[in-house]
Amino acid sequence: MSTTPEVPVRSTQKSHQTRALISIALAWAFDAMDFSILTFVLTDIMKDYGVPLTLAAGLSSATTFARLGGGFLGGLLGDYWGRKASLVASILWFTVFECLTGFSIGFTLLFLVRILYGIGMGAMYASGTPMLMEMMPAKWRGLASGLMQSGFSFGYIFAALIYRAWYGDLGWHAMFYIACIPAFIVALYIWARVPESARWKQERATATRKSIPIRDLFKDGNTWNTIHAALISLIAFGVTYPINTFYATLLKTNGHFSVAVVADTIIILNIAGIIGNILGGYLSDFIGRKLMLVLSAIGTLACSFVFQSISTNWERDVFTFLIGLFSIGGVWAAIPTYIAEHFKTGVRSTGQGTTYHFGAAVGGAIVPLIVSSIAPSVGGLAHAMTYSVAITSVLVIVLALLWRESKGAPLA
Repeated sequence: MSTTPEVPVRSTQKSHQTRALISIALAWAFDAMDFSILTFVLTDIMKDYGVPLTLAAGLSSATTFARLGGGFLGGLLGDYWGRKASLVASILWFTVFECLTGFSIGFTLLFLVRILYGIGMGAMYASGTPMLMEMMPAKWRGLASGLMQSGFSFGYIFAALIYRAWYGDLGWHAMFYIACIPAFIVALYIWARVPESARWKQERATATRKSIPIRDLFKDGNTWNTIHAALISLIAFGVTYPINTFYATLLKTNGHFSVAVVADTIIILNIAGIIGNILGGYLSDFIGRKLMLVLSAIGTLACSFVFQSISTNWERDVFTFLIGLFSIGGVWAAIPTYIAEHFKTGVRSTGQGTTYHFGAAVGGAIVPLIVSSIAPSVGGLAHAMTYSVAITSVLVIVLALLWRESKGAPLA
C-alpha cells in the first residue's frame, strides 16, 4: 500500500511566512518607488503643464494627505473584508493610477490621479502590515518589521535607477508605465500564493458582530493605543521628512557639493536607512521595541548637531551614513510591529492604517513646512534642521517610554 508523505505543517507555515514577507515588502517598495519617481520629474511637469514649483510640489502633498483617507478606508476593508483581499485590491488600485499618471493630459487631471493614487498607497500599508505581523512568529516580528520598512528606501533607489536607465530615451511619462508593471505582478503573486491571515480568519469566525464601528478604536483599551500610535507616527515622520526633503538642498547650498556628489550621497543615505531598518528590527526582537526606539532617537539626536558643519567629503559620508542608519533606519525599524502589537485583531488594520498615515499627513507635510518657514530667522536651513530633528528625536524618546513593551507578546 502506497502512502503520500505529508508536508510538515511547520514547513508549510514557514513557506507562507516567507512568501508573505517577500511579497509585502516588495509591494511597499514598488509603492514607494512610484511615490519617489515624482520627485525626479517635477521640473518636467512644471515645463509641460506650465505650472510653478509650488503647484508641482503640491502633487506630493496631495498624495500624502490622500494616504490618510486610503489608510482609513483600506483599514476598514482589511478588518471587514480580509487582509489579503484588501491588500491585493489596493495594489491593483495604485497600479492603475500609477499608469494613468503617465497618461495625464493636463495638470488638473494629473492632480486628481495622484490623489487617487495616494488612496491606494495608504490602503496597501493598512492591509499589508497587519497581515505580515499576524503571520510572523512573535520572536521574529521585529525583523519582519524592519525588512518591510526598508522597502521605502529600496523604492527610492529603484526610482533613481529607473530614472537613470530610461528617462533620457523615453521621457518622464514612460517612467510611470514601466514602474507599474512589477507592482501588478506582485499583486497577482499574493492572490495566488499567499494565504489569508489565519488570525484574522479566526477572529472573524468567532466575532459576535461583523461590523467595524469607528468607535472601536476608542473602546476596550484602544483609546490610548490609538492616540499614542498616531503621535509616535507623527513625530517619527517629523524626524525623517525634513531630512528627506532638505538634505540634498543643504548639501548643495551649504556644502557646495556637485549635483553628482549630492545624488550619490542621497543613495548612501538610503542604503544606510536599509541597514538601519533591518538591523534595528532584528535587535528589537532581543532588546525590545522601546529600547530600540530610544537608542535610535539618541543616535539621531547626536547627529542632528552636525548639519551645521558638513564641509568635507569625509564629514559628508560619515554623517550621511550615521543619520541614515539612526533616523531613516533605526527610528522606523520596529514601528510597524510596535503599532500592530498594540491593537486587537478586530481593529488592527483600521488602527494601523489610520494612525500611520495620520503621522505621514501631519508630520510629513507640516514639519518640513515649519523648517522652511523658520530657517531665515534661526540662521539658515542647517540650524532649522538641527532644531527640528533634535526636538522630534527627544519627543520620540518620551513617547517610547510612555508605551508598554510588546516584544514577544502574543497578538490580542
